[in-house]
Amino acid sequence: MTLTLLVLAMIAAANPFRALAARPAAPRYEVVVAAMATTGALALFSAAVSDPLLDLVDVTGPSARIAAGIALLVVALKDVFVAPPQAEPGLRGRRGGVIPLAFPVIFSPALALLVLAGTAERGVAVALAAVAIAMVPVALVLVFGSAPTRVRAMTSFTGALGAGVAALVVLDGVYAI
Repeated sequence: MTLTLLVLAMIAAANPFRALAARPAAPRYEVVVAAMATTGALALFSAAVSDPLLDLVDVTGPSARIAAGIALLVVALKDVFVAPPQAEPGLRGRRGGVIPLAFPVIFSPALALLVLAGTAERGVAVALAAVAIAMVPVALVLVFGSAPTRVRAMTSFTGALGAGVAALVVLDGVYAI
């Protein structure tokens, strides 16, 4: 899997507009910093346990890519057909960036599987760099975006693009077998 495909898949998994819809009303910068720090910590943990975990369950790198692509497809189709989540009551203040924003909205199961597959394929440093690059548009939308009336349309559009990227990730895994 190329770095470009990995980054695009991670952006689709995190869907900045879905995150914008779920952003709590607490001060933006504090929430975004908490969400990005939590996402980074979860990605670091996932990358650290990737090889031992995949060895434990006897899953190869190409199979992990196929699984990540399928998970991304499910998340992308949900973004297309289901309304984005609303800001739910979660933790108060900046901790609202942890729950519900960072987990489960930004660091979805699809993103976790992409980190596992990216680490197995390209190594820890590349997978974490891909997460860092993918979080830039998410953070920018969260900081500068105001929940527009068209957030549903933008979430659906990004989900449709994510479905295409998911197909590429699955095909990349199939061709690697």
